[in-house]
Order: sequence, then C-alpha cells, then structure tokens
Amino acid sequence: MKKIIILLSIFAALLFGHSGCTSFLDVKSDGKLAVPSALEDYLALLNSVDNKLAGAEGEVMSADHHVPVEEFDALFCQTNRDLYLWEDSPMLQECDGSGGWASAYKNIYRANVAISGAQSFEKTNGVSALSADVKGQGFFNRAINLYELAQVWCEAYDSKTAGSALGLPLKITDDFNEKTVRSSLKETFDLIIDDLQTASLLLPSKQKSIYWATKAAAWAYLARVYLYMHNYEQAKFFADKCISAGFSLLDYHHINGAPAFPFSEDNNPEVIYPRYLTTAYYSVSIKISRMDSVLYNSYEDGDLRRSLFFNKNANGLFFRGDYGGGLGGSFCGPTLAEMYLIRAECNARTGNAAEAYSTLQKFLAHRLDKVQPFSEDDILSKILQERRKELLRRGVRYGDVKRLNKLGAGIILKRIIRDKEYLLNPNDSRANILIPQNVVERSGITQNPR
Repeated sequence: MKKIIILLSIFAALLFGHSGCTSFLDVKSDGKLAVPSALEDYLALLNSVDNKLAGAEGEVMSADHHVPVEEFDALFCQTNRDLYLWEDSPMLQECDGSGGWASAYKNIYRANVAISGAQSFEKTNGVSALSADVKGQGFFNRAINLYELAQVWCEAYDSKTAGSALGLPLKITDDFNEKTVRSSLKETFDLIIDDLQTASLLLPSKQKSIYWATKAAAWAYLARVYLYMHNYEQAKFFADKCISAGFSLLDYHHINGAPAFPFSEDNNPEVIYPRYLTTAYYSVSIKISRMDSVLYNSYEDGDLRRSLFFNKNANGLFFRGDYGGGLGGSFCGPTLAEMYLIRAECNARTGNAAEAYSTLQKFLAHRLDKVQPFSEDDILSKILQERRKELLRRGVRYGDVKRLNKLGAGIILKRIIRDKEYLLNPNDSRANILIPQNVVERSGITQNPR
C-alpha cells in the first residue's frame, strides 16, 4: 500500500504542479513505478477519503444559498469568489483543498489503477468475488467522477448535439504517459453509462459497510445520469430497481428535531450510497452560508422539512438538514427519496400522470403532516418543486438547472453584492466553467468557448 501512496504522490505532483509536460496526464518517469498486486491493496486505494468526495463547484454556483457581504469580503480564495458570481476564473488557486477537476481526475486514476490491477490478477488467478468487487468499485468510481465533472465543465446534454459538443478527457488506463484529448459529450456519457452498467454486473448486492458501492448504488447513478440525459424510460427503469432493492423511505414524523443536526447516514434506511461534497469552498459551509428565504417560504405549514431542514435565528436562515450530520462536506449521495422523485418525474414526462401522482403521494406521506390533494394537471411542476425542496444542498441543483434550461425552463440564477446584481442566464456559456488554465496550457486541449 505504501508503494501506491508513493506512486500517487509522484503522479499528483507531476499532474497538477507546474511542469512542462505536453499533457496534463502525460508525465515522464525515470523507470518502472512499482505497484502492488494484492487485491486488498487496490480496495484500500479506493477507500481513500478523497475518493468519497465530490467537487463542490456546482453547489457554489447553485444560488440556493448566499453569504452576507462581510463574509463574501472575507473569502480568501479568489477562485471561490469567481465561482460564486459566475465570473470566469483561471481556476489556478486552490482554496481549502483541491478543486473538483484535480480531485476527480486523481480519483479516476485510482480507479484505473485498481481496474488494471484486478484484471492482471485475474489473468493469473482467475476471477474471484473479490477481484470482481475491485473492478466493480473501480468502474463505479470512474463513472461517478466523470459524471460530476460533466455537469459543471460541459454543456447540458442534448442528444441532437452531443456528438459534436465538447466532452471531457477520457482516461481509461493507468498509463499517465497517454496523450490527453478531449472527447465529445456523447463519448463522455457513453463511457459513464457503460462503466455504471459494468459496475452493476460486478458489484455485490450487499456490502459489509455502506461506504462501499453495491449494485443499487450503480443503479441509482444510472437513474441520475439517464434523467440528466432526458432518457426517461431508462431513468425510471433504474429508479424502480432501487425502489425494489430493500431500502425504505425515512418517515420524518419520527425524526427528533432537537439536535442541531437531526439526520445521519448511519442506520438511515434511505441512503443508497454515502458521498460528500468537498469542503474546498468556504462559501458553501453550512456555518456561514444562508439559505434563500423565498425557497424557505415555499415549504408550506405542515411540511416537516421546514423545521428539520432549517434553523432560523437573528443571524439568518441556516441549513441543518444534512444527511451527513453536519460533520464535514454536505451529503450528496443518492437516496431512496430521490429515486421516488425520479420515478415520479419520468412518469409525468412520459404521459403517465396517474402513476406520477401516486408515487409523489407516497413520498409526501413521509414528509408532510397531511398530504393535501393536488391536481394531476400540474403534476410535473409539483414534482420539480418537491425535488428542489427535498434535494436541497445535495449537489444536484446546478445540474438540474442546466438540464431544465435545456428544455426551456428559463431559470435565471441571481446574487446581489452591495446592491449590484449578478446573473447567470439560461444556457449561458459561463455555466460551463473554464478548465483550469494550467491544464489547458500543458495539455493543449480545447478550452470551453466564451
């Protein structure tokens, strides 16, 4: 394991430092770098704390929260300030940790090392349950990191233009001397889907720890990805598989609201896979960021989330509904509740309003004192409203804004600093943030257009 750590340290220094390499994954080594062959070591590699973290850039830009002007002035990191106001940033300055691009590609490299190691092991020793699990974890981790990157750095998915739209550099081997090229958006999402499908076949149905991915975790991300791609039949198919996988909706009627943070992922029957946003950006800290008051007021009387999700005091409106218990980065993993909302939205979009209504009613029975009747005629807007309220600060809002604006939703994000209004208009190119400048300079890949 020590050799893996040394290898990754060398890789990170060359990959993300100011080197003269021709590609941001094209580094020259002086000899063969040794890696271990024990499957347990590859699992340990994938068990890195960093491997459980998702980039927070999208959450910074989501506009469901804000910081007071004095807190904005105190932000020490210019990258954070730029992202907060949707201004182009060279993304050179690390804030309180690596940015999403760097951390995701390090995670992707770990995944490729594990996949390659397990495949080499199987050539000599044959396939085992452990080797299959190692490969499954590798494919799963590669896919979810690519998906999180694509939502922030690429334009929203449109099947009509995805073949020509810019995607991500796709790294599928552990050879970091490989030349870096930028794929199309279609190729990017084809790989994400293929990796998750492969992972779902390799991963076990149950794990000893909730922190290891299972088949259901792969299905949940497939539901997320297909929804983002507007493939509602497939999104519903995989949401249904998760709903049938033995998880339960958390009944908010039985949640003790006395603690500062009422929720935890431990023994939470809704949690399909725990994942957390990085704490690199101070503006999304639940200790200083205030929640949008208009959004707060959309939680009607009798909505249990109104008190369980928020703390309103003299200093403002704060979020306390983190499923991670407020201990670090915000929880952003998939839950059964999200799968119900995906199922409901997909039914509504494919003309099955009655089934969408029934699904939403069942979900809301676990969130409201009493579910009031609502019209099937307005079912889609009701579902989208509940999705926003339920998945608050889960790292999904920014992706939702981009996919919904692609459908003509016309969502404008707005922030105000010293009476100056900053806007991100629908389908603005600034929604696809710039690739870090040093990456573009070293690799020669195409920067996002402006």
